[in-house]
Amino acid sequence: MIDTLRLSHVVVRVRDLDKAYKFYVELLGLVETEKDGDCLYLRGVEEGQHHSLVLKKADSPGLSYIGLRVKKPEELDKAREFLSSNIKLKIHKEKGVDEGILFETPQGIPLFLYYDMEYVGDLRMKFFMHRGVSPVRLAHVNLIVRDLESEVKFFKEVLGYYETEWFLDDKGEKQVVWLTRRGDSHEIAISSSTINSPGFHHETYYVHELRDVVRAADILASAGLWNSIERGPGRHGVTEGFYIYLRDIDKNRIEFFSEDYVVLDPDKWKPIVWTHDQLRYRSDFWGRPIPESWLNEWVPVEDVFTGQLKRWNA
Repeated sequence: MIDTLRLSHVVVRVRDLDKAYKFYVELLGLVETEKDGDCLYLRGVEEGQHHSLVLKKADSPGLSYIGLRVKKPEELDKAREFLSSNIKLKIHKEKGVDEGILFETPQGIPLFLYYDMEYVGDLRMKFFMHRGVSPVRLAHVNLIVRDLESEVKFFKEVLGYYETEWFLDDKGEKQVVWLTRRGDSHEIAISSSTINSPGFHHETYYVHELRDVVRAADILASAGLWNSIERGPGRHGVTEGFYIYLRDIDKNRIEFFSEDYVVLDPDKWKPIVWTHDQLRYRSDFWGRPIPESWLNEWVPVEDVFTGQLKRWNA
């Protein structure tokens, strides 16, 4: 097992960096670390690392890759040795990170493993500098794959994650699995789909209060961006958190999320199981309908070796 520490960052493709800056920084309040060429590096107000979200200029939206931090430098050596005998990989350098390993999971999700990222300081108690919804930290990502079982097995057996909750389909088989490494309700959510190519559903930032979730809706509505408010505010049954889902100018999805639980004793935790007839209840604890867009729309992911998007073939 590669001893990973946590979910670290996400690199997302956008078509217009200026419009993305207005949406993510000026309106929602992510902190700009720097802009370098075709990339904008952002972080939450309590994140001291160089970035947790990279917006990369591209000709179409989607996911470039997801970054995971390992606990010790030696884990990268272990990862190289293990992955190179099973999975194609390449050495990759990133702004603020000297070197890491870029590869794809069995279902084609692009991952970047690294140990050390530059620290630039946080805005934790510099409240006069907070803006928008004051995003605190990157909380989790939601992925779409065809073979859920193989993908979950990889995250558990190779990267050290464990399951916190399951959602079963009408045949009693797992359809969605929530996993964590650091003990939050989840860091990775993986859903099964009949599409042949992997998909990226959303990244999520934690906020401290329900009021911040509501504020996201108020900010976008008052800016005339009603169509960017996709779902919520609401409360999930799964993970217990309050949420709102937003779409940026390119239809990339971002969630703001608050007040989930923490797994105190992983060795004693038993995954919470939600049955198919609890779909509405587990997805929205208050029983409100789920938008079709949320169920059926997501963005593609890059091929880490060609830089091209993986195309969906039904």
